[in-house]
Amino acid sequence: MKLALLTALFAAAALPAVAQNLTQDRPLLHSMFQDHAVLQRGRPVPVWGWAAPKTKVTVTFLGRTSTVTADKTGKWILNLPAAAAGGPYDLTVASPTQSTAIHDVLIGDVYLCSGQSNMQFAVRQVRNADTEITHSADDRVRLLSFERKSMPAPQDLPVTPIAWKAATPATVTDYSAVCYFFGRDLAKQKNIPIGLIHSSWGGSPIQDWTPAAGLHALGAYEDGLATLQAYVTDPEATAAKVAAATDAWADAHDTGTKAQWQTADLDDAAWGEIALPRVWEEQGRADLVDLDGVVWLRKHVTLTPEQAAKPATLTLGTVDERDVTWVNGARVGATVDYRTERSYTLPSGLLKAGDNVIAIRVVDEVGGGGPRSSADKMALDLGGEKLSLAGAWTYKVSGDFKKGLPKPPFVPWPGGKGYSTLYNAMIAPIGPYGLSGVLWFQGEQNTAEPEAYAGLLPQMIADWRGQFGKDLPFLIVQLAGYGAMTDQPAESGFAAIRDVQRRTAAAVPHTGLAVAIDLGNPRDIHSPEKQEVSRRLELEASRLVYGDAVSPRSPSPVSAVRDGDTIRVTFDRPLITYSGTRPLSFELCAATCAWAEARLNGDTVVLDTQAGAMKVRYAWAGSPVVNLYSKDGLPAGTFELSISAEGQN
Repeated sequence: MKLALLTALFAAAALPAVAQNLTQDRPLLHSMFQDHAVLQRGRPVPVWGWAAPKTKVTVTFLGRTSTVTADKTGKWILNLPAAAAGGPYDLTVASPTQSTAIHDVLIGDVYLCSGQSNMQFAVRQVRNADTEITHSADDRVRLLSFERKSMPAPQDLPVTPIAWKAATPATVTDYSAVCYFFGRDLAKQKNIPIGLIHSSWGGSPIQDWTPAAGLHALGAYEDGLATLQAYVTDPEATAAKVAAATDAWADAHDTGTKAQWQTADLDDAAWGEIALPRVWEEQGRADLVDLDGVVWLRKHVTLTPEQAAKPATLTLGTVDERDVTWVNGARVGATVDYRTERSYTLPSGLLKAGDNVIAIRVVDEVGGGGPRSSADKMALDLGGEKLSLAGAWTYKVSGDFKKGLPKPPFVPWPGGKGYSTLYNAMIAPIGPYGLSGVLWFQGEQNTAEPEAYAGLLPQMIADWRGQFGKDLPFLIVQLAGYGAMTDQPAESGFAAIRDVQRRTAAAVPHTGLAVAIDLGNPRDIHSPEKQEVSRRLELEASRLVYGDAVSPRSPSPVSAVRDGDTIRVTFDRPLITYSGTRPLSFELCAATCAWAEARLNGDTVVLDTQAGAMKVRYAWAGSPVVNLYSKDGLPAGTFELSISAEGQN
């Protein structure tokens, strides 16, 4: 990336006053550059920071001094000359009024690791964790983590402090397992320093990692982006507007709202019972175990006349995702951001001696639902006397998004569930820091929208390459197996996302795919087999980053062609099957899909044809049984192909 383009990138990152004011004091040297950092080898490396406007800044590294003039806002940027792997070195920066130096700087290869919980999954959680941690000390491997933070506008500096640290038992324990094992093994194989930047958020959708410009380019997110921009300008008014829109939505669509389940005299004796605070999916209730929707919660609290007369505040901790709360039928508060701890002041005279009823309408669109803070956060504070509200509450489901309940107005600013906010806080601040590649392990949160993901994934890759370099290798982990096993062909969001990932890797240059379908667990979305996931990413890096054209790869389908009374599915390499001679999990689809008898012939799987078959699918399930591998022992991943007529390709 040319220096002019990097300067333009900085100019485009100018933020509204609510985000970061460039007239405030900024560090002479950006915080990505500090003691123990790893700089990218083999190419010019951008270095940047801030000084007094129009003053000269000198940077000294590897015995060479370079000079640059800060622009009118005080920003400066220059490229260090390309250098070979090595170190440790010092880097110094000076302006007429200040200077700084960083020490123990290494030159090697740098990787950014991002995604959701399977990338966040820590070394201490893997198999054989104690041994891995005990033997982790390696000064060549340097680790940096971004704390989980979100912002409504792009940031040019990390929201919270960051630090480069050498790999030791103390530093790797809570670090991303996939990221660490990848870097550890590369350092050994290549005998060079490896820098790792970990920036992930469990349960996050790809929309939250995509810059606003990229979402605008897709054209499907304009309403949410407009709301996000309004939130940047006036958070309080925008939150109130979304809360009002949520009320209108509930009036039109929510059963409990229509039936006024908030009233004090409602008979809730037949409602179910759960213990709060705890997300409802973990309550062991069949109607809550996989619920994204609306649940009403009620609790009866008995007060003395003296207690009822005291000033009162109701606290609930955080509620996932949005709530409206009533006391004795009177609305006392509403919050639409799951991160906000609820604290509602009750008007004088609302409480009464005897029975008082607290009612909460909770709307949860994704992930865990309901109050989820510690027990001490749920309380009724009566003039300093604190009555705990933790424990038994009654509940009733009033709507299920999976059963046709329309979605409420979108809230785009909460981190991990919004638009662009994770990019703004956890990727944008990295700036144009030199990288060898990106490791991406995400998609589980988007399994309900594979068609949208097919546009989002290439767009996000393009946007990140706009920041880090247009040919930056992007290594995708195809989702591991997860979900109930099935004895009949069926539609699967997990399978559809895997196929999007496969097609993206095939279509987008410099993009690789590490197939992990055989490393999952039907009952646990977080398989501990992270060492093997990392090994497969290393094989893709060998090919895309280090130019090893013969590096082992998972088999990839090339074509599906009708051949008489058979259909021949050709792959790009010779195949083997395990636990039998016939490949499993193939389907042929016409109006519906059915299992297909398959046999292996070199690099081709031959299927007995079925009347009207138009496409072939493989491993099309959350947790399919697979036994088709390359001779290098790497599995074929999920795919769907249209069937061509004989003689066509």
